[in-house]
Amino acid sequence: MKTVDEFMIEAFGQPRDPRSPEYKIGVWAALEYRVNGKKTAFPYVLGTAAADAYFSGMDEGHRIWRQASYTGTQD
Repeated sequence: MKTVDEFMIEAFGQPRDPRSPEYKIGVWAALEYRVNGKKTAFPYVLGTAAADAYFSGMDEGHRIWRQASYTGTQD
């Protein structure tokens, strides 16, 4: 199974539109949950741009995991 770090390198280790640190933390949190079953504490105040970026990142993290699961590439 791929690690969270491997998924993150695949997602952000290539040229793409820049993303904020809050967004990347959201991606990492979603992948940490999917790969290792660990929930992370929500680090931002609801209603802020940082929280919105975090939630958007979580959406991408879950999408990355679903895509890997459907294509059998989470290994």
